[in-house]
Parts: sequence; C-alpha cells; structure tokens
Amino acid sequence: MTEQSLVMQQGLWARMGLPRELCWGFIGVFLFITGATIEQSWLSSMLQQRGFSPFDISLLSSIFGLCVAAISWFSGIGAGVLGLRRLMWVATAVYFIGSVPFIFFALPQNNYPLMVATYALRGVAYPLFAYSFLVWINQRCEIRILGRAVSWFWIAFGVGMTIVGPWYSSLMIAKWGETNTLLSGFAFVLCGAFCALVLNRDRPDWQRGQALGPALLEGITVLAREPKMRLAVVVKTINDIGKFSLVILMPVYLPRFGFSIAEWLTIWGLVNVINIFSSYLFGWLGDTIGWRNTVVWFSGTLCGVASLAVCYAPVLFGHSELALFLALSIYAIGLGAFGPLSALIPSLLPQNKGAAISCLNLGSGLSNFAGPFIVTLCVGPLGVEGTLWVIAILYFAASLLTIPLRLPDNPQSPG
Repeated sequence: MTEQSLVMQQGLWARMGLPRELCWGFIGVFLFITGATIEQSWLSSMLQQRGFSPFDISLLSSIFGLCVAAISWFSGIGAGVLGLRRLMWVATAVYFIGSVPFIFFALPQNNYPLMVATYALRGVAYPLFAYSFLVWINQRCEIRILGRAVSWFWIAFGVGMTIVGPWYSSLMIAKWGETNTLLSGFAFVLCGAFCALVLNRDRPDWQRGQALGPALLEGITVLAREPKMRLAVVVKTINDIGKFSLVILMPVYLPRFGFSIAEWLTIWGLVNVINIFSSYLFGWLGDTIGWRNTVVWFSGTLCGVASLAVCYAPVLFGHSELALFLALSIYAIGLGAFGPLSALIPSLLPQNKGAAISCLNLGSGLSNFAGPFIVTLCVGPLGVEGTLWVIAILYFAASLLTIPLRLPDNPQSPG
C-alpha cells in the first residue's frame, strides 16, 4: 500500500467506503451504466411487439451475455497489463462503434443477424468500463473498508441499470419513442467517461513491463489449479441470474394478470431503490461479521424465496402492485447480500489478485449469459413458473456453495 493509498483511507467518506480520490469514478460508473444499459428493461417487450419470438429474444440476450462474460474475464487481467484508464477509454469507443449500426440500421430494418452482432458489440462496452474500475477499487482500497467500497460500486452499477435507466426510459419512451431514448444514452456514456477518466485524477497501478499473453494464460490456469476459484465463479454467476432473467420473463408473464409494461418498469425501478440500502448494509455487515458468512446466510436464501414469491404473487393476488412490489423487494435485499463476494473472491488469492479478479469478473459476466440462457432452455418446456423454480433452486445452491470459500489465514481479512 503506497503512502498516497494510506492517505486515501482517512476521513468520514473513506470510513464509509468512498475514498475521496475515487468518488468521481463511482459517479462515472453510474452514468456510463445508465447510458450503456438503458434498454435492458424494455428491449424484450419492444422486440416482441415487432414480431420476434421469445426464443429469438432470449437467444439475442444469451449471445449478448456470452460476449459480456468473455470481456468481463479479460478486464480483470487486461486492466493490470494494458492500463485501467486505457481500457476504460477503449470501452467508451466500443460502445459507440456498436451502438450506431444497432440503432440506425439493425433496429429500423428488423435485421436479426445484424442486431445480434451489433448488440453484442455494444454490450461488451459496459463490463469493460465498469469491471476495470472494480479492479481499480481492489487496488486502491484497504482491506478494512473494501466490503463497503465494493458495495458502493454495485450501488452505482445497480442504480444506473435498474433504477434510473428504467424510470428514465418510462418517461422518455412515452414522449420521444424508443430510438430517441436509445440515442439519449450517448450523453450519459460521454458524461460517465468524463467523470471517471478526466475529473477522477487518481492513478491506478500499471504493470507496464508485463506481457499480455502470460497474464491471460495465468487467468485461465488459475481456474484449473484452484478449486475455490471454480466455486467462486459458479456462485458469482448465480448472483445475478435473476436480474437478467426477470427482465425477459416479467414483461411476458405479468400482462396475463393485467400489469402494463409501465407498471412493471416503475415497480422494478422502485424495488431497486431498496437494493441501494441493502447493498450498503450487507457491505458493512460483511466487514463486520465476515464476507463469506454474510453471503452464506442471506444472499441465495433470500433470492431463492423471492423467486418463488415473484412467481406466485400474481397468481394468488392478481393485479396487486403491492404484492408484486413486496416479492421483488425480497429479491432486491437478497441481491445486496451478494455484494461482499467482490471483496471475498479477490482475497482468496492474495498473492495473485489480478487472476482472482478475472474470475470474479468472469462470474459477473456469465450472469448476463446464464440468466437469458436459462430462459431460453426452460421457458418452452417448463413455462415461466417452472423457469422461476429453476432460478430459485440455483439461488439456494449458491448459499451452500459459498461455505467452502474460506479465506487464507489473515487477521486483517473479514472472512
């Protein structure tokens, strides 16, 4: 830890997990994610209205998620070798390279192959940007505040993707339509890059002399060599499967019970406000009782119960916004309890944090693939209800799989 890093940890904001030198970075992540994922809560509904089948929609999301997973894994290794700032600028450029043909050519022409290719290219931008900053946080924050710091990262990430994005979209689509809503994301992305990379003056570590090839190879071999890393990837993958499957399932499922898309977007955005508070609560709890203990007891348990509650709340209570809100609120709270994984997983390999962070990011990215893929695989034979049961079972399993993820003996680490 450098002298500058030690200074960063002082003061009230640092004790809350927000070192002042990194604050603009958190704001930048929030803005970038808002713009880069602005369509995720309503794209499936729009494509369904244009005549695309549920299989086409979930396949599009699955391919998108697979690309996100690959680039998420790369960001953990590549950030240290190529430079965090450089990768985040590249992410900004890639967003525009993918978005322009997606918005101006693929969507107006209903050209599905072009849609798949350009949406996947657009999609790799946000994990490359955001997960590079997550590496930055792990580099610069002391162990004693790391759980809170990564909770702020996921708050910034989640507020952009699941609160501001859906709420802003619900207002913009009604007034200006889908295309203009997508185009307005450009402004968010540019502002996010400016905050994180221009206003944020902190300088992360950069291993200038290291070759990329050996670093990438180490990121692969660590999975074969370390059983804990394989388990960690599985648990982190399960972490967000509900978030990426519900945005596909609910716009199709809820209209049966009288819910409109606007009601779904409003409720989804509102429950994710609860996720802000639960993320910070469990970040603090993880620093207090242990990161692993927090995940084992609260994360998969609550998310599994919530998946079943979301399934049966409309069946039992019909068009009840309150019942749906309460069911989704349990999910939002449980999702916050997964937050300490972002401190736990890199600390499992203190001697090789870069490779460990690549495993963390791989799991984060695989959630983007696994959620839609589960829908693609299950919704045909099992229906929406059966698919939600599969998701619930996977969440319960995640809590059990976290039990072996014990940290190496380190009195400073909240195991």
